[in-house]
Amino acid sequence: MGSEGQHPTKLPWRLTAILLTVLLCSSTSAETHLTVENVRSLALEFNRTYLAALQDVQIAKSEIGKAWSEALPKVRFDGDYNHNYSIPRMFIVWGNETVEMQTGFKNSFGGTVSVRQSLWHGGKVLTGLEIAKLYRSYSEAISIQVEVGVIFNAKQLFYSTILARSRLDVLQIALESNSANLEVVEKLYSQGMVSEFEVLRSRVEKQNLLPQILQSEAEVRLSEKRLKSFIGLDLEESVTLIEDQTDTSVARIPVLPELIDVALAERPEVHQAQHLVGISRKAVRVARADYFPSLDAVGAYDWRSVSDKYTMSGNQSSSWTAGLTVSFSIFDGGETRSQVSRRIAENHQANLNLAQIEDDIRLEVEQAYDLVLQSKKALDIQGATIASAEEGLRIAQVRYESGVGTQLEVLSAQTALTTAREAQAEALYAFRTARAGLEKATTLDMDADKD
Repeated sequence: MGSEGQHPTKLPWRLTAILLTVLLCSSTSAETHLTVENVRSLALEFNRTYLAALQDVQIAKSEIGKAWSEALPKVRFDGDYNHNYSIPRMFIVWGNETVEMQTGFKNSFGGTVSVRQSLWHGGKVLTGLEIAKLYRSYSEAISIQVEVGVIFNAKQLFYSTILARSRLDVLQIALESNSANLEVVEKLYSQGMVSEFEVLRSRVEKQNLLPQILQSEAEVRLSEKRLKSFIGLDLEESVTLIEDQTDTSVARIPVLPELIDVALAERPEVHQAQHLVGISRKAVRVARADYFPSLDAVGAYDWRSVSDKYTMSGNQSSSWTAGLTVSFSIFDGGETRSQVSRRIAENHQANLNLAQIEDDIRLEVEQAYDLVLQSKKALDIQGATIASAEEGLRIAQVRYESGVGTQLEVLSAQTALTTAREAQAEALYAFRTARAGLEKATTLDMDADKD
């Protein structure tokens, strides 16, 4: 009775342990499903180059604070303590006597609070603040450029992994087709309708696919590991790639002039070049500021105490001072003129660089656009080729089984179909990467309006 009474309390714990074990096993064995959208999201979370670019933005923001500090007053405290181990003495002759006098104290204490406010430095302070803000925008544009590059590389790795799997699928389908053909040939051979040579040739065709399949399987594993490494997944983690079967349309792609206008307005490289033009132009103003005087307001409070004892309560004195300081370089050996000339030349370089970048972007967008159209045509052609190759194989098999055709026709048709399927997979990869390249060149998301 006692043992029976214990079962109801022990059984739930055992069931719980079993369920936990099952859940843990199922969770560890579950595959990670990857789409092109979450692949690029994971890549941005993991990519160290992109994360470093974001830190550059934070550094640039700190430069703004530094520039602001030049416009704000500087308040400084200085304190000092001195102990005289040997105090100098002074001797004065008074009549016929010489009088010895102590000229100092053993201990001296002091403290000074000083304030300096920049009033005018030829416009350096405010211009420096403007430069710092432009540098922040420049760093943000760099981070966007890195982001675009990471997304493009993530998509390319995703599509290359799909291509590797598609090639493997094509070879496995070809192996199944060759195996079925071999069964037909062996059946006909057993009936005395074909020669042993045809059986051997069918077996050779099947065996020739096996090394290709092994190589393709290795390429699939390597492609998956490249992708997982790039997006920060464990290399041994099992993944399932989910491809969008509706991403082969060019209907949403704008016309070329619109694409070029968008690229020139939105490309981070253009923004970087524009910010460099602004920075170099303001750097000329900073250099020219040295032609003008600088004016600062200063003020200070000074406190002193001297004593032969370690006390600050006796022999105290204090003072307040305030004033203006003017500094002007009368002759600097031509340094300011040289700096101004250099900054002007750098500004001209920045403008030339901006014009060149705009020309390069126009050409890049046009090339990417043409590549998308060409790859789309090639993909459509391969779709028609697949249909023709499948029909050709069907006819060859019917002719052979009817005793009208030859085995060579069947094998040739099978090879043609396999080649067409491989070409279709490569054409699909070429189209997808071309479209990703156009998105990179224009910063447009071609799937943004997709349902």
